Amino acid sequence: MSDLTRQLPCSPPKHQRGAALIIVLGLVALISTWAIDAMYEDSIALRRTENSDNALRAEQANQSALILSAKILREDLQESQTDDLEEAWAQQSEAFPIDDGLVQGDIIDSNRLINLNDLVNNKGMVNPLVETYLKSLFTQLELDAGLVDALIDWMDTDSSVHGSNGGEDASYYDQDYHVKNARLDRWHELLLIRGFKPEILAQLEPYTSVREVPVSGISTININTASAPVLMALAPNMTVSDAEIFISERPFASVAAALQNRTWATGLKQPYLSVISDHFMVRTQASFGRANLRETFMLRRQPGKVTLLTFERDRSAAALPATSTTP
Repeated sequence: MSDLTRQLPCSPPKHQRGAALIIVLGLVALISTWAIDAMYEDSIALRRTENSDNALRAEQANQSALILSAKILREDLQESQTDDLEEAWAQQSEAFPIDDGLVQGDIIDSNRLINLNDLVNNKGMVNPLVETYLKSLFTQLELDAGLVDALIDWMDTDSSVHGSNGGEDASYYDQDYHVKNARLDRWHELLLIRGFKPEILAQLEPYTSVREVPVSGISTININTASAPVLMALAPNMTVSDAEIFISERPFASVAAALQNRTWATGLKQPYLSVISDHFMVRTQASFGRANLRETFMLRRQPGKVTLLTFERDRSAAALPATSTTP
């Protein structure tokens, strides 16, 4: 009888060796996949951290531009009793490098623009004078003046449809919101109003603004900085030629001096005109890596101080061009 304990083990069949090899190769492939996934997740985490850091740097750069702009505006008020487009604050800036990124900031005089919130008074009733101004402006820009009616109904407190193109709650039946029945808080709130589209906002932006309304009920317009379309909206008797001549003679030391011997000035409401500004927009943009941040700040300037009223943020802005930093 043979001793089974002394028998040498037999070699495994070939098909078993093949199966074992496949298992080993599968494990190697699986481990490699885990390693690649881990490296990818680490890369994503690193990129997220980098993007977050760049976004923070963009915010800080815009804040720096805002602080510098406020300082410039305070100093300007101390040095000058009027505001015009030849002053340092009114000059367009170029993007400049900062900490491996780019930042740009511009100051825009809000008193050169018609304040859309002036359309209704402090009691929520329409202001006919401002309605006339805005409908004239819309007509000049070849926009539907009926949009002003829709804007009035968005802001006024009654439930009656204003004009032929107004719209109260019934006009927003297909939306998940109602008319506001209050003044605008932000510029892009206009997109909620029936008929207002991004391309219309782009046309209106150089001539209108959204800001607080003074106690008097109507914001003043600085005739030293207002554009021809705004001036012509305020003065229905002013022609394009009149506007060009008037602008070429600026700046003026006073409203009275500006309007002296102007035949087109008949009927102008002088209390709503000025040669100095108290509200400004600061538009900043910063680009760091993939982070591009554009912000618009509304400021109120008073003797000795500048107050931030509102701001709007746009993270979808295109990156600042690096070529703008070259002398």
